[in-house]
Amino acid sequence: MVSTTRALRNVKIRLLDREVDCTALFDTGSGVTAVRRSFFEESFGAKWLVLDKPLRLYRVNGEFIEVDKYAQVTIIIDEFKLPETVFVVDDFVEEVEVDGRRVRLPDLIVGSGTMDKYGIALDPKEGVKLTGASLLLRALHMAS
Repeated sequence: MVSTTRALRNVKIRLLDREVDCTALFDTGSGVTAVRRSFFEESFGAKWLVLDKPLRLYRVNGEFIEVDKYAQVTIIIDEFKLPETVFVVDDFVEEVEVDGRRVRLPDLIVGSGTMDKYGIALDPKEGVKLTGASLLLRALHMAS
């Protein structure tokens, strides 16, 4: 059984000259970083690119979805600007019902590849923690 860790965090997403706030789920069990299509359209319009061949992504329950859109965005966490490719997912549920109440799901899922690339760790006490590569990016940004 694979152990996964998750944390919610408010972040910003920038595409071209527009920047929006969103809720992100940092999920070590997710192999990709993905954004809900309806959120992306509302925020940026249909400014995504289309893959030559759809990508098959698997959900926790074993079902799969096909994704054929992506975008190059910047994810902003505190003052850190992280350029990233996100998959724009059509079949991304906006809310679910849990114990009789509606729960809104995050707009963005930040997967393990993005977290590894930028040195993002999930700490039980601190939540999303920027370390390693993120601190190097900050040092380089401050030097320029």
